[in-house]
Amino acid sequence: MGGMQLEQQQALAAARQRFADGGALAESLLAPSVQRSWERSRLAGVQPRQEPHYAPLAASGPRLDDPADRRLARCVRDDLDHLWAAFGGRQWTLFCVNAGGMIVAQREHGLADVPVLRPIQVGRQLREIDIGTTAPACSLADDAPALVRGNEHYLDRFAAVFCLSVPLHGLDGEVLGALDITGTGDRDAELLHGYFRQAALSTENRLMVEHRPCHLLAVQHDARWLQSPLQGLLAVEEDGRVRAANRVARRLFGLPRRGPLPLLALEGLFAGASVHQRRRLLQAGPAHRVRIGEDTAVYVQYLRGPLAARAGVRSEAAAGQAGAPSLRALNAQGVREAVAAHHGNIAAAARQLGISRTTLYRHLRG
Repeated sequence: MGGMQLEQQQALAAARQRFADGGALAESLLAPSVQRSWERSRLAGVQPRQEPHYAPLAASGPRLDDPADRRLARCVRDDLDHLWAAFGGRQWTLFCVNAGGMIVAQREHGLADVPVLRPIQVGRQLREIDIGTTAPACSLADDAPALVRGNEHYLDRFAAVFCLSVPLHGLDGEVLGALDITGTGDRDAELLHGYFRQAALSTENRLMVEHRPCHLLAVQHDARWLQSPLQGLLAVEEDGRVRAANRVARRLFGLPRRGPLPLLALEGLFAGASVHQRRRLLQAGPAHRVRIGEDTAVYVQYLRGPLAARAGVRSEAAAGQAGAPSLRALNAQGVREAVAAHHGNIAAAARQLGISRTTLYRHLRG
């Protein structure tokens, strides 16, 4: 640790104790979100010199009882694996918490060597009233990325800990949880933030893909970002109403950042498109450029049609794949499965498979 950083950390420790004793904080000493967490910690009666008192594990232990928690854990798993391959190591852990601060998924290695971090495990809730300021607590409270390192934590025992977190959002833009890296030592926070932001977008896209009852469209101003974490996603109901939009899509179309979408039809969202362009919106095929305003356009790619809730794992895996259906999907059995998934709606099944109704009937007869 450099001399200037060491002096800063020592100044933080002294300021924290004065603050805990009722003193005021100097302006610009902390990021606003961290300062608010210090204030909440003090209000809860947390003392910097106390030992961390982790909340008891959930009654079910590492088993997740809530279907929403299981879904979040399932959708974040791949991104945790990729982040761990890049940034994991001894005395570090990567994990995901739900909106209540409970850990629902984790990658860790060597935490047995760091007693203060050993209790971080699936089923544990990380609360400010127990362990003071942490990056996940700041992200959940403020819906923003958070960095807490060294003596920016409220407890003295975390003076050697680095903690960075980014929020995760649900279908209505609500804070669904947070993705975090915690360990001893230091990391390039700016570099980490970029990768964690993309991982959060990727996880949110998987959550959108799992929203089965809707058509799924990918949108982007730049076609190179389609089929990437930076693609916008729209979930559209059978009647053409836009049910949900991910963060990127909300920004592309100027929609509210949080909350359920206003009553909005797909045609209204693409008001600047021609009749032919609007007709193609829910048809399979390659990405195509569609006007959304007088001088603005996006590339649109139809990913899939609505899927029945009872569809099996095989259909669920296929839902995650963008682009045209496989050859397997176009044989008679695949067509029958598509029709069953759409409760006999021939038009919807044909639209999902990217074929005409005539072709679909031919496959059924075959």
